[in-house]
Amino acid sequence: MGLRALIGLALALGLALGKTAHADPSNTTLVYVGLGMAPVDYLAGVSLHEGSHGLAAWLVGADVEDVHVFPPGIDPHVHRFRFGWTYVRGLHGDGDKTFFYLAPKISDLALLGGFAALVYTSAWPSNRYGQLALTVVGTGLWVDFAKDVVPLGRGDDVSIALQVAGISGWHELGVRLLYAAADVGLAFVVAHGYERTFDRAPTSTALTLPLFAKQF
Repeated sequence: MGLRALIGLALALGLALGKTAHADPSNTTLVYVGLGMAPVDYLAGVSLHEGSHGLAAWLVGADVEDVHVFPPGIDPHVHRFRFGWTYVRGLHGDGDKTFFYLAPKISDLALLGGFAALVYTSAWPSNRYGQLALTVVGTGLWVDFAKDVVPLGRGDDVSIALQVAGISGWHELGVRLLYAAADVGLAFVVAHGYERTFDRAPTSTALTLPLFAKQF
């Protein structure tokens, strides 16, 4: 699916929601609409991830040479499949490098904090499509945050950041346990979003019976 197709899907989805926003959709309808939102959320998630890397590099004065967010494919620099990549030049010191690699996790945490502020308060929208959109976005943020909990090949952002910071052995274990605990806590936040979106009490139906008046 190309970028134009994704944009077209987003526009069509927006038009469909605009036409049906007045109705209270069923859970089945929400599931199908959520699946339709997934490709758009995927593109937004990759853009946020790689954009966070680029912004972090820019903030510390480095030069951003290449940011690729779509389509996924073989990174020509390392000849490996990736969903996106960012290359910069001029990161000075371990602090700059650690900040660069952890920038997407910081973005995820900040936005999931905003999601939690909505889902646990009265600020949560009453429109079910709005609830669904927020829950889909929250799910994508959580997936991006959680995907490095288990190090695979030591090439993920968190593993590289720990290497750069010189954290290893028992110290790394402690950091990873804190990371896993944060991941579990955020999973409960997102799960609460699903509960508020899908768990609905049955709508009460008023039964009107004709009244027969007898005159004596």
